Amino acid sequence: MRRSVLNVRLGFGTLALALIAVTGGGLAAYRFVTGIGAVSNLNQGYPWGFWIGFDVLAGIALAAGGFVVAGAMHMFGGERYHPLVRPTILTAFLGYLLFIGALLVDLGRPWTIWHMTIYWHHESPMFEVGWCVMMYTTILFLEFLPVVFERFRLDRWYAIWMNVAPWIAIGLLTLFAFAMTHSLGWVLAIGGVLVAFEILVRSGVIYRDPRMPTVLLMAGIIFSTLHQSSLGSLFLIVPHKLNAIWYSPILPLFFFVSAVAAGVAMVIVESTASAWYFRRELEVHLLEDVGHVLTWAVFGTLALRAADLVLRGIGTELLVLSPQSVAFWIEALVGLLIPLAILLTPEFAASGRWLLVSSLMVIAGLLINRMNVAIVGITSTYGAAYYPHWMEWTITAGVVAAGVLAYLVICSNFPVFAPAHRRTQRA
Repeated sequence: MRRSVLNVRLGFGTLALALIAVTGGGLAAYRFVTGIGAVSNLNQGYPWGFWIGFDVLAGIALAAGGFVVAGAMHMFGGERYHPLVRPTILTAFLGYLLFIGALLVDLGRPWTIWHMTIYWHHESPMFEVGWCVMMYTTILFLEFLPVVFERFRLDRWYAIWMNVAPWIAIGLLTLFAFAMTHSLGWVLAIGGVLVAFEILVRSGVIYRDPRMPTVLLMAGIIFSTLHQSSLGSLFLIVPHKLNAIWYSPILPLFFFVSAVAAGVAMVIVESTASAWYFRRELEVHLLEDVGHVLTWAVFGTLALRAADLVLRGIGTELLVLSPQSVAFWIEALVGLLIPLAILLTPEFAASGRWLLVSSLMVIAGLLINRMNVAIVGITSTYGAAYYPHWMEWTITAGVVAAGVLAYLVICSNFPVFAPAHRRTQRA
């Protein structure tokens, strides 16, 4: 099979992805020329539609594996999971970059997005989400830099990075604290604790990971945790528009827990797909452990969801035949009940194939949930229904295709996988 200069396999699938990405990019450019109304069916009743549900709410959640795996590996002693860390960080980094690009397409006036960097509204969940995404994307970039240093054998730069990255993370955390609180006291307190922690790490009192600064990982976990939950907070302002099946005072907590489950599922899917494409041996023994984490995450999501529905007395609405109740049961069966049954079956939980099936179902369930919250559960006060325009679908497909292509190119040309696990690509 012929390869390009960048050492990427040029097969039918790669060319199809490129075509979809180019088509989506062309329509996105058309959107900026003609306006958002020309490429979408959004209206005053539905200002948040398919792009918010899929690109933002679901896309951010699917990138949650970055802080889950990185934290388990570097901060909680999961050394054996090292082969999963770099691919997961790359997936999260690309996911956030693509989310930012998709958000620019969705915004009515994207050229004003920079305003949040100088106009601080710490009362706004959307302001907090914007800053967290900006900060966490920077953290992911820093976490991925060792791959670049290793690729070009920049050992000196890697040593500089190990010394400088913690202070960048501390600076980002203290700046974020000031933006959210407008309190110099909080900034001094948080900054002082972080500086003291880093000094203890450098003096050997606290364990220092030889590959990744601990403060950098802490910053990634903090930023990701905050905005995963805050995405749910965005919908707390519409109690009279969002159907009671999905509206809940603990919506932020539910968004966070479900994002953890989907992020863990993405680790299994990404590992399985990359093992096939790059002809590597599948780390089934590692994925079994990840599957155990996924089991608890799915069970926790299900328990939280069930308890919330019961305590709010929503059970009767689930028994009435309606588009909302049908959408809920599809979401529950696909994303929670069936995957949990698979994961609780010992022979399935030890099978790479069934782990992949259950993970795909968890991901599909999260996509359905976020679409239910953003579209199905919203009742228009203007009496106008919303159906995504075909250009909305195509632009989103282009974003996904671009992400997959970028992942393949980077993994084909950079040491994303541990050397012992790298194999020759399929011919």
